[in-house]
Amino acid sequence: MASPHPPETVLGWVRDVVGGRISSIRSMGIRSTTLHAVDAGEPPRRLVVRRFHDAERLRSDPWYVPANEAAVLELLDDTEVPAPRLLAADPYGRICDVPALLTTRVPGRPAVRPWDMAGFLASMAQAMARVHEVPLDTALPPYAPYHDPAVRGERRPPEWSAGPELWERVFAALAGDAPETPSGFIHRDFHPGQTVWSGDRLTGIVDWTTGSHGPYGIDLARMRLNLAAEYGVEVAARFQQAYREASGRDLRHPYWDLTDAADAILDMPLPRTQEVADRYGRFEHWVAIALSEL
Repeated sequence: MASPHPPETVLGWVRDVVGGRISSIRSMGIRSTTLHAVDAGEPPRRLVVRRFHDAERLRSDPWYVPANEAAVLELLDDTEVPAPRLLAADPYGRICDVPALLTTRVPGRPAVRPWDMAGFLASMAQAMARVHEVPLDTALPPYAPYHDPAVRGERRPPEWSAGPELWERVFAALAGDAPETPSGFIHRDFHPGQTVWSGDRLTGIVDWTTGSHGPYGIDLARMRLNLAAEYGVEVAARFQQAYREASGRDLRHPYWDLTDAADAILDMPLPRTQEVADRYGRFEHWVAIALSEL
């Protein structure tokens, strides 16, 4: 269960940064990080304390680096990208109990199934285009697939798949060189679950730990993969068109779709409900289409 309050060392840090008292605190849950909504200062400011509590990931995961997220948020500070603004960082836990970031809190709620799919896709495509327009004048890590052979060994088809031969063909396709593609600043894990909405207006993009320098196509692939699994391949195709209209770029290459699909299966356990099994089925259908277009 998430703690109702961060430790006093964290609260003292927040008070020092904002120069005022804390008027309210509430847990926003625990996922990869522990999140608390905090209202502090005079007049109260809507803030988030993001604490990186996973000690094992801090030791071993190259994409779980608080200092990288702090650098990304600083990069975004003067842009039109609707991201939280960084107020303070304790990336090595020298003040707080664990590494922590203090940011503004973007208004709105997490994405839900939209009533206006066209507007939903257009808003996310426009936001992605803004991300890709950010000048990369900060040293950020280069893109790399989540699959590290030195850590995970050779790629293997997922246990839940009824068509392991499909995945063997995917792995064979990825053994070649990556295609040349436009690159720059990317979110690296941009999907609907990373967006915040107020009504039908996208108000925020969150979770920038994986921000990096890499192929724009991998952002497009990650978004389309999630849309295909949740809503079907036709919706993923519509996002491709929405991004093209928003950015003026036609970036899609099946190689990036397959690369991200091969990464995605690393965190897809055996399905325990029919709903999840259906989602996996739509995902594999998406993979088969991408493979046929390579």
